[in-house]
Amino acid sequence: MLIAIVPLVAVAVADLRWLRVMQREHYIPGSCTRAALRWARKRPPNQVLAPVLAAAALLAVAARTAAVALGAALAASAGSAVFPAGLPLLGGQRRIVRTPRLRRLAACTASLEALVIAAGTVWPGTAVAAAVVAAAVPAVTDAAAWIMRPAEARLARRFRRAAEATLRRVAPRVIAVTGSYGKTSTKNHIADLLRGTFDVVASPASFNNDSGLCRTVNQHLGPHTQVLVAEMGTYGTGEIRAMCSWVRPQIGVITAIGPMHLERMKTLDTVVRAKSEILEGTEIAILNVDDERLAGLAGSVHGADVWRCGTRRQPGLAVSLERDDSVVTVRFRGGVIGSFTRVPGLHLPNIACAVAASLAAGAPPDRVIARIGDLSAPAHRAVQAVADSGVVVIDDTYNSNPEGAARALELLESAVGGWQRRAVVTPGMVELGPEQDAANRAFAAAVAKADAVLVAVGWTNRRALLAGAADGEVVTVRSRAAARAWVRSALGAGDGVLWENDLPDHYP
Repeated sequence: MLIAIVPLVAVAVADLRWLRVMQREHYIPGSCTRAALRWARKRPPNQVLAPVLAAAALLAVAARTAAVALGAALAASAGSAVFPAGLPLLGGQRRIVRTPRLRRLAACTASLEALVIAAGTVWPGTAVAAAVVAAAVPAVTDAAAWIMRPAEARLARRFRRAAEATLRRVAPRVIAVTGSYGKTSTKNHIADLLRGTFDVVASPASFNNDSGLCRTVNQHLGPHTQVLVAEMGTYGTGEIRAMCSWVRPQIGVITAIGPMHLERMKTLDTVVRAKSEILEGTEIAILNVDDERLAGLAGSVHGADVWRCGTRRQPGLAVSLERDDSVVTVRFRGGVIGSFTRVPGLHLPNIACAVAASLAAGAPPDRVIARIGDLSAPAHRAVQAVADSGVVVIDDTYNSNPEGAARALELLESAVGGWQRRAVVTPGMVELGPEQDAANRAFAAAVAKADAVLVAVGWTNRRALLAGAADGEVVTVRSRAAARAWVRSALGAGDGVLWENDLPDHYP
């Protein structure tokens, strides 16, 4: 019986680790198994530890003698307690938060584990069964998350009902914004352009799922709110449609279609279908037709007035931004309504969509134009500053898409002269599915071409980054903290660093 305590302790330790991963992955079933496989493939010594752990668990079940079975069970338990090596137990950047939802998931996970271990008392024994459970905790946690989904959906309904009641009572004009990238920037731009004309509430930060929008409405909407700007994200079809069923936007905006979340959605056609749900039932559909896929979608939208926006000269644009050096001319329905000086780091198609949404909401054109000069990039999205050391810092750590990364690199090149040293610190881009390696190789090659040092953080995309930057200077570090130390030691006044993306610590 005392021997069984070791595997049971291993189960408890593994539970703490993988429950935190599930919380960081928004309780999506399958997240823990995907994370475990990622660590097993990418980061040493887990390439050895993972197969040894699996083999020990199998041997514990298949062994013909009790001594071998118990020895293998102890080995599997020890491996489960430390796997994956390098993943913090309780969290480094973000610690586990003991929310009611986490406690419910933990109870369900523990119940599943107890059932398996109880069944194992008959065969192959408590110690062996507990060791196998310890090795399988990522899969068990995923199963518990799947089991809890209906219950969590029922519990969320009361918050949604309260939010629906508030929306009916206040009756704001709702502008919904989505896109593979650019949605947070566009949402903020819309809110900034409308303030001073209307009482505006925008969903905070990246509160872009159902629960986040419920919190936005329940906690931030006031009796005098006239416009709600709601950001909507998705990991698959049906999610945006479900949000729109109760938020009921009158204006829908799609900023761009790209490979983000291809890991889950598999194809760009699926991404288009998922994002276009935001246009169902709207009065006005605003599309960035600089994006070829959105240009194609514009011709197939039914039941809404389609406003095409862009920065390229083409017929039929409702809002166009035409750049001449640093001056940008704004046209609405073909007529010039004003101009502004371009701000580095701001993406013109996002501004075009924001201008269109503001005009569609009823803001006077002169007020919209007057406020464009006050727009700024959201925090951690191509924001430029100068550190106390004199190093130019471009913070693009909330970005993880090829187009945005390319723009941030251009900003680094323009901000730091070729005679000064440049560096790009990045773990690479993720969730790009089959395009991930190619995208990271291309970005690393662009870094080398820009005569910048590539500081590759972690192991997630290290192989692709090193392959792409083969012709440039490369530094590899284990963590963001190590990258900061390198920047402090290697760069001085006038030099520049781009911090591109920042993966959470449950990535290797």
